Amino acid sequence: MAIWDGIGAAGAAAAKAVAANKAMIHTAVNSGGTAQAASFSVDIEQIPGLIAKYEEAQDKLDRILRKAQDLRYINGPGEDEVSQQLASALGEMAGDGEGCLSWAVNDARTRIQGMIDQLKAAQGTYTSTDEAATASQV
Repeated sequence: MAIWDGIGAAGAAAAKAVAANKAMIHTAVNSGGTAQAASFSVDIEQIPGLIAKYEEAQDKLDRILRKAQDLRYINGPGEDEVSQQLASALGEMAGDGEGCLSWAVNDARTRIQGMIDQLKAAQGTYTSTDEAATASQV
């Protein structure tokens, strides 16, 4: 017995329509310090709001990146050797080296942009398919 047999033709059509209104987005999640592949589905109608939230996150990350860049060139609180070493260490931690603040922020921005691009592509594909179906029904 096929899975659709138990729910009837109308139920099968409704289930397929719901599945057709979803987009699968691929990303990565932090799993104890390592990135693991992950995916999530999103309702096509929610894509504009999700894109807006991701763009807000991009704006916040831009502000953090500017602060990190400022931190790279911070002056020590004094002219003594300890103050200068502190300023140098802070500047290095805020830098672009792997694992440093600017590197991490840029990596997050890249990953978020990838999700935005996937969402826009899914939205465009859905819109094109929907328009083609509507045009053929006329």
